Amino acid sequence: MRSSTLFFILVVTFVVSFLGLFVFGFEGGFGGRGHGMGAEVPRSFWLVLFVVPLVIALAVLGYALVFPELSGGKPEGEPSVPAVEKGEPALDAVLRVLNDGERKVIETLVAEGGTMLQKDIRWKTGLSRVKTHRILFRLAKRGIVSAEKYYNTNRIVLADWLMKQKTT
Repeated sequence: MRSSTLFFILVVTFVVSFLGLFVFGFEGGFGGRGHGMGAEVPRSFWLVLFVVPLVIALAVLGYALVFPELSGGKPEGEPSVPAVEKGEPALDAVLRVLNDGERKVIETLVAEGGTMLQKDIRWKTGLSRVKTHRILFRLAKRGIVSAEKYYNTNRIVLADWLMKQKTT
């Protein structure tokens, strides 16, 4: 939905900008010569009026190309569980699709029995407080871990469906 709206806005902006530049940017367009309507509007005003949206549209397009994960993505709902090959433990399947920081957190949780305090995860992994929080947020959003308040920190628990098969 977001990417189609972004695409529509970009198309409209490009059309308006190019039309304005080609129709009004040449001789006989707005400004430049007297039209008998009082004060003249400088040609540079009309040029800026049509160039600024074009520059903004190009910036938005560049941003969408550089950060594609922000323009689309999976719909919210069920956590994504990777496909498990026959005989492969779920934990191994999950570890295959995680990035380095996420993998480090999950391996630390598994080594400690599946439950740790968030501040202890931070110290064991060597990650910053913010980085640990962001990783745990992403993992919780996918249903890999859950967090519960524990005094001034969180208790992080590895999902049951991962803990059941970790010893196989």
